[in-house]
Amino acid sequence: MTKTTNAATGVPAWSVKDWILLGANAAVFLVMFLVFDGKLPDQVASHYDINGDMDGTMPKWGFWLLYGALSIGLPLLITLSRYIDPRKKNYARFQGYFDLIRWTISAFLQVMFLFIALDSSGHRMPIPNLIIGAIGLLFVVVGNRMSQVRSNFFVGIKTPWALMDEDNWRRTHRIGARLWVVSGLLMVAAALIASSVWLAVVTIAAVVISSVIPTAYSYLLFRRKSAS
Repeated sequence: MTKTTNAATGVPAWSVKDWILLGANAAVFLVMFLVFDGKLPDQVASHYDINGDMDGTMPKWGFWLLYGALSIGLPLLITLSRYIDPRKKNYARFQGYFDLIRWTISAFLQVMFLFIALDSSGHRMPIPNLIIGAIGLLFVVVGNRMSQVRSNFFVGIKTPWALMDEDNWRRTHRIGARLWVVSGLLMVAAALIASSVWLAVVTIAAVVISSVIPTAYSYLLFRRKSAS
């Protein structure tokens, strides 16, 4: 039987699943290049305004370089982060969630670049709505199991108070999981029905709900414990 963790450090060993993730991202990138390289103009969209109009461009070669760096390089860096984390032994305790994060982010990045490639090659796309909707789905998927993550320096809600107290970490991620799902659903709903202005308002509200509230909650737990 193949070992899944290093006996000395507790860090999950590089496995077939890791190679599959890396290979899948590289394969999708190759297919995208073969399909779209001849269809893309010399200047590809790099930024859109709130109304979905392109207001920034980059050279086509820059698009492919950025796409490759993010869609292949970022999931690879996330995978490698567990080897340098001072709390690397905890990764074996939430390996399933760690796998989910890597695949979800990979899928999100691939879809984002597909949207940009389609829009830049002449297929008009409602880019702001699509991006916010995709972010919302990412929040729902990742947030749904966030309470499973254990204390580490790369994944999760890493407030200083949660990092120094296991109970604070656990309770912060329990409420954070719910708030991320709520935020994600709000963004998905806004992407489906909202105008550009309300889409921005809902997105800002979702960011506050998913980040500011868990951070404040973590601090309040710390203050309460310090005062007791």
